[in-house]
Amino acid sequence: MLLKQLQRRFLACMPYLFLFLSLFSCNASLEEKLIGNWKGSDFLFVKTDGPDIVATINGGLDQHLNSKFVIKEDGTYEKLVGEYDNGKGTWYLEDHRLIIRNSEGDELEYKLLKLTDSKLVVGQEVSMDTPSGKLSGEIILTYTR
Repeated sequence: MLLKQLQRRFLACMPYLFLFLSLFSCNASLEEKLIGNWKGSDFLFVKTDGPDIVATINGGLDQHLNSKFVIKEDGTYEKLVGEYDNGKGTWYLEDHRLIIRNSEGDELEYKLLKLTDSKLVVGQEVSMDTPSGKLSGEIILTYTR
């Protein structure tokens, strides 16, 4: 009788165990895909509010197309624009968000929009003060390897 009760409980828990293991393996798979050297390949700014400032947007595009994003297995990252250091620190994944913390302790959060073996697309909400007023929107960054 006790053995049958234990068997029923075990069988009842199996779907939850399977779900837990699936979630864990998906997260590990995302991390594995994310690790490596990425090169900026596309940049899109979707303005939600503020002035039209083409020079600022074009400058962001030029900077991104010359950038490298190195995500290391040890939980650290480096960002380079050309040969110049553009930040380094630590990274982690949380709920399909890539969160990076630079060496000064500032955090940036990117939504993972797409991640394959050869393509990384992230989105980031931004807001900045300009001489013409506050500019807000979402930057969508595409990287390839």
